[in-house]
Amino acid sequence: MIYELNHVGGRVRDLQASLGFYGELGAEVVDRLFMSGSRVNRVHIQLATGLVELLHHEEWDPGATYGLNHVGFMTDDLDGDYARLISLGYGELSSPRVAGSGQGRLAFLSDPNGVRVELLQRSEEFRVAPITSGPVRALSYVGIAAPDADAAAEFYGTHLGMEQVADDTYRLGPDAVRLLPSATTTIDHLGLSADAPQPTREDPDGNRVHFV
Repeated sequence: MIYELNHVGGRVRDLQASLGFYGELGAEVVDRLFMSGSRVNRVHIQLATGLVELLHHEEWDPGATYGLNHVGFMTDDLDGDYARLISLGYGELSSPRVAGSGQGRLAFLSDPNGVRVELLQRSEEFRVAPITSGPVRALSYVGIAAPDADAAAEFYGTHLGMEQVADDTYRLGPDAVRLLPSATTTIDHLGLSADAPQPTREDPDGNRVHFV
């Protein structure tokens, strides 16, 4: 069973610059690991209530695409949930395998609008109590592309078991996704709740942060 929206993540050009940007919003590092096989630094930061996974490759790749590019969900039955979703016609990207970190197993598939979805089965828990040292009080939602909103609603609501909490917003665990028909990138932006109004910002890789 899929039981939690665990994180949003992607590849970063400059790890220290990304940590500095999110640190100014009150984010804290809750997990840090170097994967020697792929020479990737994996860092999970927690921004108020939500986890953001930063992946920094030590070897420069001029053809790489940077920025947030997937949402990750926890499951207690990786093989079963993956097989079920693939049988429903969703796109297979990477079948279940041992994670590069050695922490459990993972798989990737595509939602009906091309958003990369990671399924994770592991025992490690990186999330801590809500962090309230900065201006952000919650990661309200991850805004994702949904030009076919009905198909996205069926995927996230029916097949992933997320609870619909607004017309376009679905929650599973502490975090939520918002389906955006007019989005121009698969992960369009992060919606953050703050104590006071804040201007929209962009992180070093061009990911937009909206305050709601």
